[in-house]
Amino acid sequence: MVELARTDARAGGAGLFNVVSVVVLIVGVVVIGIAAALLARTLAAAQSIDKKAQTIATNAGKINVATDPVVELNRTNELASSILTSAKPLQDLLNTTDATARDIAGLAKSINSTAQTINNTADTINHTAGTINHTAGTIDHTAGTINHTTGTINKSAS
Repeated sequence: MVELARTDARAGGAGLFNVVSVVVLIVGVVVIGIAAALLARTLAAAQSIDKKAQTIATNAGKINVATDPVVELNRTNELASSILTSAKPLQDLLNTTDATARDIAGLAKSINSTAQTINNTADTINHTAGTINHTAGTIDHTAGTINHTTGTINKSAS
């Protein structure tokens, strides 16, 4: 059989064990307290970060809405560039049309000048024709008078 040796509690062995146990217990409580304090600080920091992240998310949504016009401006610039590219060949046609219009304007001035000359000549001819008509009337009247006088002379001579 095994015999257990008896330790005298008064001898100091058990007292040392009790002191070490109390010291370990105090160190354990202090470590747990420090760990709890660090955990509380970490939780507070995490909550602060979460609040800031929510604020950033809200502001990012507002910024996204505010940047929609920038996206539309980019689309507008792309469309304007496309229109400009499409319109470039029209410049040559526009230049040709402009030159043709200037030629037509010059020709119209020439035609208008010629038409004015023809109108003036027609007025002169019309005036001359009126004078000729008046003279012809006078000649006709004179011829009638001569004819009447000749008829009277012929009747008297017969």
